Amino acid sequence: CGRGGGGGGGEVRLPGQDEPDSTYEFTSRDLLQAMQANARELKRTTQLLTRRDRAALAAGDDPSPSPDSREEEEEAAPEAAVRVRLPDGCMLQGRFGAEEAASALHVFVAETLQEGAPAFDLKTTVGSTHRGVIDPSQGGTLNSMGLAPRGIVNLRWRDDGRHGKDVVRLDTPQQPLDPN
Repeated sequence: CGRGGGGGGGEVRLPGQDEPDSTYEFTSRDLLQAMQANARELKRTTQLLTRRDRAALAAGDDPSPSPDSREEEEEAAPEAAVRVRLPDGCMLQGRFGAEEAASALHVFVAETLQEGAPAFDLKTTVGSTHRGVIDPSQGGTLNSMGLAPRGIVNLRWRDDGRHGKDVVRLDTPQQPLDPN
């Protein structure tokens, strides 16, 4: 801490001196940017995403619609939040367009399972308009099967074996699901 006229306009603060309040100002823009970054990171690390949503996140876009465009988008293409119950009680959850083909649900489940996992069938639960096993080759939409705006399907292993959480990929985000 030299003395004298250095000519510089800088200020030297000694330990214990208070900083002016302006040093810690946090503008509304700073807050909004921090909240958006936190929301993107939370979504990236904790939510199971469809291939479309993962591509949007990789491109830096937010896969969920903005609040302003949500109503317009719901009228044009509503979404379907589908939970897949594995035989051991573990749940997978994905978000799809309501008019996406049932094959998108099969692809989503297959992508969350370990390579070499046994073959599986997806079966609708009581309350959906489609009864029985979902055949991706039949081309029905999630909406036509009663899985939009939300639905639950059960996964059944074709080999009737008992497979636990060991079949789910280790990099699949896991968190308790909200019961609502």
